[in-house]
Amino acid sequence: MRGILTPPILDEHGVRLGIEVLDLATGERRVLARVRQLNDQPDGSVAPLTQGEGYRGPHVGPYYFDPEALQWGQDVIARAIGLGCDLLIVDEIGRLELEQNSGFNHVLGLLVASVVPRCLLVVRDTLLDAFRRRVSDLEPIVFEVTVENRHTLPMEIAQRLFLA
Repeated sequence: MRGILTPPILDEHGVRLGIEVLDLATGERRVLARVRQLNDQPDGSVAPLTQGEGYRGPHVGPYYFDPEALQWGQDVIARAIGLGCDLLIVDEIGRLELEQNSGFNHVLGLLVASVVPRCLLVVRDTLLDAFRRRVSDLEPIVFEVTVENRHTLPMEIAQRLFLA
């Protein structure tokens, strides 16, 4: 099993500050994206920082992605595939990939080309239709995570991927 996870970066109050990318094989982490911060103005209002103020990569909503961290994550995925991993995990395929054809979107082409024997991708339910259109030659197995099944779902996923 190899691949990447993208856990949130939270402050001490649980507010999202950004996203990391984590190499599952080595535990190495990089800051993948940061939330656009606001500048306090003299009149008490706030104004968004501009792209020239440290935000130079692609962005989705409040998140600005670091191009070097994106490339590093792509390299992690490429190494995992090159080593012949039995399960590739990519958390997540989101708006950056499906709407902007950026980020870790190359994984979708690898799926269609059947380069990876097993792949577990995290895709939000609001993006499932867009995901299915991008991999229309495949019939993905969809697992929905709920409060009720989140503790038993990992075993169900493992059984479907390795025993089916």
